[in-house]
Order: sequence, then C-alpha cells, then structure tokens
Amino acid sequence: MARRNGIRTAVLALPLLALPLLAACDDQQSAEKTGQEIGRAVDQTAERVGEAAKGIGAEAGRMMQDAGAAIQQKARDAKDDINRETAPEKP
Repeated sequence: MARRNGIRTAVLALPLLALPLLAACDDQQSAEKTGQEIGRAVDQTAERVGEAAKGIGAEAGRMMQDAGAAIQQKARDAKDDINRETAPEKP
C-alpha cells in the first residue's frame, strides 16, 4: 500500500516540479520542447504505474489462491487425523 501511495505521489508531483523548468525557458520553442519532454515523462510514469498495479493485482490473486489451497490441505489433514483417532482398532 505504501508503494502505491509513493508512486501516486510521484505522478502528482512531476507536473509541479516541471513548472520551474518551464518558467526558466527564454523562448517559446524551448518552452514547448520542455513541455513535450515533461509530457513524455508523465506518460511513461503513468504507464509504469499501470503496469505495477497489474502486477500487484496478479500477485495478490496468486497469494489468495495459495492461501486457499493451504487451508484446504490443513482441513483434509485434520479430517484424516480425526478419522485415524476415532477408527476402531483392528484385532
């Protein structure tokens, strides 16, 4: 969760950090070029955030499946233990 908040903060901070760069440009062409570079950086960051979110969701799904399988196995083991303990002894 902290990683997601960090990424979100970085995406939101990027345009704010770019404002001084744009203000420092002397002419219109360099301001446009800087703006385009900043736009590309924002787009790339957004793509990375989307990819990371997909990976997190997939990993969480795998972890839930693994936990479910472990619970089922423990339940089967407990049932087998109970059946062994309650089974009549063979002569």
